Amino acid sequence: MAAASCTVWDSVLELTKSAQVKNCDPQLWAIQLSSNLNSAGVDLPSVELAHLLVSHICFDNHVPITWKFLEKALSFNLVPPLLVLALLSTRVVPNRQLHPAAYRLYMELVKRHAFSFSALIASPNHQLIMKSIDDVVNLSQIFGEQLCETGLLLVEFVFSIMWQLLDASLDDEGLLELSAEKNSRWLPRREVMEIDGHGNFSEKRNEHHEGLHKVNTTMAIELIGEFLKNKLTSRLIYLARQNMPSQWGSFIERLQLLVVHSAALRNSKHVTPDAFLQLTHDTRKVLSRECKTISQHEFHAVMFSGSLKSSVGQCHGASQSAIWLPIDLFLEDTMDGSQVTSTSAVENLISLVKALQAVNCTTWHDTFLGLWIASLRLVQRVGTSSNLIKKSMGVMWKTFQF
Repeated sequence: MAAASCTVWDSVLELTKSAQVKNCDPQLWAIQLSSNLNSAGVDLPSVELAHLLVSHICFDNHVPITWKFLEKALSFNLVPPLLVLALLSTRVVPNRQLHPAAYRLYMELVKRHAFSFSALIASPNHQLIMKSIDDVVNLSQIFGEQLCETGLLLVEFVFSIMWQLLDASLDDEGLLELSAEKNSRWLPRREVMEIDGHGNFSEKRNEHHEGLHKVNTTMAIELIGEFLKNKLTSRLIYLARQNMPSQWGSFIERLQLLVVHSAALRNSKHVTPDAFLQLTHDTRKVLSRECKTISQHEFHAVMFSGSLKSSVGQCHGASQSAIWLPIDLFLEDTMDGSQVTSTSAVENLISLVKALQAVNCTTWHDTFLGLWIASLRLVQRVGTSSNLIKKSMGVMWKTFQF
């Protein structure tokens, strides 16, 4: 069995090398590759193929045609997009000074594939994909979480991409040493960085590449802004803020350094220091408002695929799981008037509770506890006014009248 698998991937590598030499049309390469993998019974998108293609590119075959192959593999759903980004993040970002063109291409892929999770949700092997991402980036180890569940790993991964871009930008402008830790958990120290030993010293520091370095730094900073503004990723980042306070504090400290000292941020035409400063002063308002109109279907599907470690960790039974976190977020929408009418809010909450109860196979007793505790957490976060408590209790009462 192992020998047969080895033969499959050997043939894939040979096909890729041959197409590379012949400068074949990437679409034809992808069609042929898809046919070969289907004939071999390989499940797609393939974790193994993602590893193979990224290893092939970095950095023995860091040429335009191989990057085009990778992009076609992504568009044909032959490889998991988030896993590809994870693999590239550990190889390209630490070596961005030596390979600025690769860093630029990596960020272009982040733009295209890091802001939608529909492919992950639809994949039958999404748990394997997220476990592979954890193995590559060491998310569980870095964030100190023992639960390798899809929902938690997804929040950690989005947070890690943004944080790595932040650290890379600070490092590029010589600002990283001003941080409290003076180094990055996402970037190796310079003295232990991989030294290019493959003869790819064509990317020497010249005027063109110095210019590309500066453009890359600006692009990375603007990409951080996109993560904070995008309706889906901002909500995941909001969950990171709520559930990872120590890591979030370190991230915000570095973001403040960027706001105060970054020349690239001051010169950007698409994001301003004031916008970042607003985030550091009142994270909840910035993130909360941006994510109010997110597609609930997509977000709930992400949450159903796994659970987050909740602040209600001391509670008993199924209420211990953050499968109830969508209720927290929904109640905040209701309390601040984001829902159009109280009637529609109740109807939507009823549908949400029914869906959570059915998907997670919980009892109605545990479901009620989940909703009750979500309401208590809301009161703790935004105040204890009698009107707020009365409104929350009214929603709960109507929800269980079905």
